[in-house]
Amino acid sequence: MSMQTSNRSRFLVVAAGAAVLGLTAASVACSQEGGGSATPGPDATATSTPTAAPGGGAQVSCATNGALTYSDSCTVERIIVNGTPVLVVRHADGGFRRFDVLAGGTLAEADGAVRATVLRSGATLEVTIGSDRYRLATSLLGNAP
Repeated sequence: MSMQTSNRSRFLVVAAGAAVLGLTAASVACSQEGGGSATPGPDATATSTPTAAPGGGAQVSCATNGALTYSDSCTVERIIVNGTPVLVVRHADGGFRRFDVLAGGTLAEADGAVRATVLRSGATLEVTIGSDRYRLATSLLGNAP
């Protein structure tokens, strides 16, 4: 084997290794950002994994992960996704739930297989989804579509 062929082989091995590393890094980045989710449409103003809003949003009462008592450890913000108002409730542990704001002054789960139960009690919505419960002011709904 000539010297030129040997150097060329080494170059190809190094280039292939760099390509594999690049694809691995891209794959990890996508999985950390919810890369398996659908890409929002061109008029979306939020991502599939919402990021914290400056100021953290309004404080709301919640009982997350099966807690028996409510605390004011959650925040909520209203965003627009593809023209639809959505409430994003953030937990103190970094988790969150998204709810579509519906006509008639109520909410529905925005994603996931678990259905939300929503009961209206005066100016408060009592929302239960999975092992999480929230007390949300109806004023957060704004002008529902």
